[in-house]
Amino acid sequence: MKKITPVHVQLTTVIEQDGQQERFSFNETGNFVELNGKYYLRYLEHQQGHSTPVQFRLDDQVHLHRSGELTTLLNFDLAAPTATRYRTQYGIISLEVQTSRLEKEIDPTIPAGQLKVDYSLVTAGQTVGSYQLRLQFQP
Repeated sequence: MKKITPVHVQLTTVIEQDGQQERFSFNETGNFVELNGKYYLRYLEHQQGHSTPVQFRLDDQVHLHRSGELTTLLNFDLAAPTATRYRTQYGIISLEVQTSRLEKEIDPTIPAGQLKVDYSLVTAGQTVGSYQLRLQFQP
């Protein structure tokens, strides 16, 4: 059975690459979806005139899927690095997601929750960037 509840989403991401730091904050409306015992948070991220569909799957692990000009599928797992491919306009890059922090609190009955993820993306042994993701959602 599928249950969809509208929620307000607040997301802040801090990106460190090449000694530079950028911060992005988003306040969006979205949906908390319960489907076959799994939980999803879906919303559209609006930035510079573009709308990007974003989905978090929130179960034992946390999965982030961003669709758009560039497609991102990240699996966050504290126990071990996970492999992913990053599709760019120049081709596909193989990356490793190294998760150093993963804190998740979700109450699906409200629904409300928060997520804190710190991770690095690594390719060919080189760190591409370090990221801090802070997500909150509530009705």
